[in-house]
Amino acid sequence: MSTLGRVVRSGVGRRRVQTLVIGLTSMMAVAASVLGGSLLVVSGAPFDDAFAAQHGAHLSVRFGAGEVSAAQLSESGKADGVSGAAGPFRTATVTPRPDGANPGWPMTVVGRGDPGGGVDEVALLDGRWPTRPGETALSAGSALLPTPGMRITFPDLPGDPALRVVGVARSVTGTADAWVVPSQMAALTAPGSGGHQMLYRFAEADTAARIAAGRAAVTKALPPEGVVGEQSWLTVRKTAERDTAVYVPFLIAFGVLGLVMSVLIVGNVVASAVGTGTRRIGVLKALGFTPAQVVRAYVGQALIPAAVGAALGVLVGHLLAVPVMAETEEVYGASSLAVAPGVDLAVVAGVLGLVAATAWASAWRAGRLRTVDALAVGRASTAGRGRWAARLGHVRRIM
Repeated sequence: MSTLGRVVRSGVGRRRVQTLVIGLTSMMAVAASVLGGSLLVVSGAPFDDAFAAQHGAHLSVRFGAGEVSAAQLSESGKADGVSGAAGPFRTATVTPRPDGANPGWPMTVVGRGDPGGGVDEVALLDGRWPTRPGETALSAGSALLPTPGMRITFPDLPGDPALRVVGVARSVTGTADAWVVPSQMAALTAPGSGGHQMLYRFAEADTAARIAAGRAAVTKALPPEGVVGEQSWLTVRKTAERDTAVYVPFLIAFGVLGLVMSVLIVGNVVASAVGTGTRRIGVLKALGFTPAQVVRAYVGQALIPAAVGAALGVLVGHLLAVPVMAETEEVYGASSLAVAPGVDLAVVAGVLGLVAATAWASAWRAGRLRTVDALAVGRASTAGRGRWAARLGHVRRIM
């Protein structure tokens, strides 16, 4: 081991309190920065991110079952400008009665075999997807409180059908209030009612005019009276952005505050730790160390505990982010929010860079002092503390 390496190792082992403080400070700074940085990232465009991840539908259209056939609807997915389509899915509007309570608000139930697909991938938040008749997955945004295991009855329908909630899911564009297996739809559809749902994605859908053009293309070959309802993703996005506008500034402010406090705390702790070693810097210079070697030695002494603390801070930050991200998902109506890997790398690099820069600046200032002056500063500091102790002892003797 080189002489410089022995100095670094000796400094880390000898100043255990300083080493521990730098490590703990770095750990807390990284943990707070990971949490704060993650909130900043997910606050940028929460709806757009969720829409892209779940391949949301640019346009969802409901058709009357008696006016349009399933075969015609399947052909509509091949219209010009359509980049993807899902359906047709059977739909019904029903009024539930949860666990014998009073009737709830009417809700739209869709018969869908699985939550995946190239259009409107439904994200499961709790439980599982229904796999047989008698089961349902409720939307997280449903008027009913979605609770797995809850029993829902429909006394207004023939046969008094009942469903048990087995999962909680979310469609980013709100295409349904509940999902069941396709074979369940016959029992949930009153005579003369029901319909079909088609979900479309277009090659260009960033304006209302382009959505209208896409709608015209998919309904061109269908009877005009067949369309009974539609929803554009632009309308859903506008509603989501309005709902989250109150929360986003607070989450951003929390993230920025965590980053700023981390910078201030780490900078002060490292500068103070290096500053207390001014006399030792004088000793090193007296032994023949150059100012550059002194700087490298003190930067190394600060970076070793900081690196250990940063690694622990990433772990703590992820543990703290789990409940916070879960709450943020509810606020944003998004799914599967997590800490981006880029946040971890940026935070660790930033904290270690801050530690290195602060230690370098403090050690460089001390290293540029003349050897005699550096030794004198250390002695003066020690003498100052001794005078305070002496004065305190003198006062006690007088008392």
